[in-house]
Amino acid sequence: MAVVLLLEDDPGLQYVFSEALEDAGHDVHVASDNDQAMSALRRCTPDVLLLDLMIQGGLSTDVANYAVYSAPDADVIYMTGSGLFPKGELFGMSRNARLVLRKPVDIRELTTMVAHVTLGEPTLEVPVPT
Repeated sequence: MAVVLLLEDDPGLQYVFSEALEDAGHDVHVASDNDQAMSALRRCTPDVLLLDLMIQGGLSTDVANYAVYSAPDADVIYMTGSGLFPKGELFGMSRNARLVLRKPVDIRELTTMVAHVTLGEPTLEVPVPT
């Protein structure tokens, strides 16, 4: 079981992702914006941060960078439907970034990737289906 901080501003996706992760046995803390996520990082020490990259007009990279200090062993999985950073630039911007999942995210893929990073596997980006 891993402690997961889920940052997702879409209430429907937040619900579906958190339920799937809880069903997989993880302890999930949810946040809807960067401020809530930063506050959650002060209350818990997650193993994994599952971050929607584009969050309410900004980026969640600030949360990932804060986690480097507040939860240094936590890995970051970004989720995005955006075309930003198509060449893996996120891995240079966030030193704790391990994966990028492209939206729409398959629930099985999500739970598998959370399990993958908690086992300490190397960094990889899930390819965009064509």
